[in-house]
Amino acid sequence: MKDYQNFRCPYVSKEEIWQFAENFRVTWWPENTIPVDMESIVEKRIKLSIEPYPNLFMDHDIDAFLKSDATGIVVDLNHYMEERFRKRMRFSYAHEIGHYQLHRGLYADLAITTIDDWQLFISSVPDREYRFIEWQANEFAGRLLVPRNMLVEQIGSVKTTLAKNGRIDLLKQDPGMVLESVSTYIAKPFDVSAEVIKIRVERESLWP
Repeated sequence: MKDYQNFRCPYVSKEEIWQFAENFRVTWWPENTIPVDMESIVEKRIKLSIEPYPNLFMDHDIDAFLKSDATGIVVDLNHYMEERFRKRMRFSYAHEIGHYQLHRGLYADLAITTIDDWQLFISSVPDREYRFIEWQANEFAGRLLVPRNMLVEQIGSVKTTLAKNGRIDLLKQDPGMVLESVSTYIAKPFDVSAEVIKIRVERESLWP
């Protein structure tokens, strides 16, 4: 049985991760449009297989994982098939591509070939290291799906609308409440959840 107790996640700053995401988008999504078509990038451009697996989430509490040999992404079959999970799946693809870009060498060393292997890794790797590697992949995914310049444009549109309606003072009085109410609107063109937008504006220091 492989021992993951000595696994260590290399430090990568959020600024470096953002640059990795920007470089990736320029290379693999030169259309520079939103929403970024993650399924097309994964299957048609990078040539990774998407491998739906029955009850992956229900039985194993896993949405998706990148295979150690970096040939494919295993995903939950129900999430893959049902429209209501579309945004969640798009983020999962972007998250696993984050691992593909940032951690491919580490993954090769993990020698994960089955779901049981993946669960063993999750359960035995030091919690601090697992949080780091997942945070890095999440940060990559968020910046890939929500380009900063386009997010700034959407926020500008919201502020213009607030000003036209005489509600701009609300930004000073209760910026959190305003973000809660407009995050779904901002998220729509990116085809991500409102939660992703709230995280992005916080990370990028764009609100209020």
